[in-house]
Amino acid sequence: MRLASQIALITGGSGGFGQATCQRFIEEGSTVILADIDEEKLAELALQYRDKSNQVKCMTFDVSDFEKVELGVNGIIAEYGKIDILVNNAGYLPKNDHWLENPIEDWHKVINVNLSGEFYCARAVANQMIERREGRIINISSSAFRHGGVPGGGGVSYTASKAGVVGLTRSLAKALGPYNITVNAIAPGPTLTPMTENWLPQSEDKLTESIPLGRLGTPADIANAALFLASKDASFITGACLDVNGGFTMS
Repeated sequence: MRLASQIALITGGSGGFGQATCQRFIEEGSTVILADIDEEKLAELALQYRDKSNQVKCMTFDVSDFEKVELGVNGIIAEYGKIDILVNNAGYLPKNDHWLENPIEDWHKVINVNLSGEFYCARAVANQMIERREGRIINISSSAFRHGGVPGGGGVSYTASKAGVVGLTRSLAKALGPYNITVNAIAPGPTLTPMTENWLPQSEDKLTESIPLGRLGTPADIANAALFLASKDASFITGACLDVNGGFTMS
């Protein structure tokens, strides 16, 4: 098993990417803490994984509040002794991309969750990774940072936040590399998840015309990429952004 005895924290754990990544990680021997702000969905997940309660734990987690992040991370470390893998998956997608009409509070929420949240979580787990001189941090970006976004896909604030994630990833990779900690990003292309179900199905036909592999992404596609980056197979990869988009964009 590629992640045997590893402790993984996955934020946004109740979402499509979070659940798929949890499933792949536990299949490979990891213990997973699924963290999310949605208590109702967490309760549903706790029931779903009740037969694997020794391997999956659900906890309430607000990535936009550093004090709460730090408290949550310290609690995990106190219980499990370490966090080997952080998957920064929590994200917020505005209901529409009318950036000239949306309240400024929408901008702040997007940045606070999608960018600051990833920084907060990385900062909270870093010290114990540095002390142990090992760790994996995987940040979720988006192909929007390359192509500027698609209609309905979150617009200016979402695209800006996901571009920031790539810069954050590269900077953290330089800062943490000397301690044998890798930091990489995944940039999903158009992917069917609960977060995109209100707009993506209506755009599917048009978008797939631009995707060489001829289909939208699935959460499993992202989970497989996360598993690779979390494993020893990726031990000499850091500061990279892995495009998982069927060829929708090519760097």
